[in-house]
Amino acid sequence: MKNIKGLKIVALIPPGLAIAVLLMFMIGETAGGDVSGLGHLIQAIPIALLMWLGWKRPLLGGVFLLLLSLLAAHSFADALRGPERLAPFLIIIAPLLLSGFLFLGAAVMEHKIG
Repeated sequence: MKNIKGLKIVALIPPGLAIAVLLMFMIGETAGGDVSGLGHLIQAIPIALLMWLGWKRPLLGGVFLLLLSLLAAHSFADALRGPERLAPFLIIIAPLLLSGFLFLGAAVMEHKIG
């Protein structure tokens, strides 16, 4: 049981870092007078909700985080083909993928115990 909770905690770290980056962008842009920086908040809210879902129901949270990572990869497809392709992947897509797989691992462990 402790291993499952530990895995869930580890699964919260990557998307938490992605949210932190998005919020730093938001603060930086809005502090500079650009109100469009609030758009980063719109990106952070679904990630936060999926983190909560992953904590409560790791199977659903893991599946939806993986789906969100695919959606993000699709929306960043042009940027992923460009010269700066590593930044969007490391900031948004990779944390969602990693967290999704970790939550799925926690769900498998819960299923084996329960």
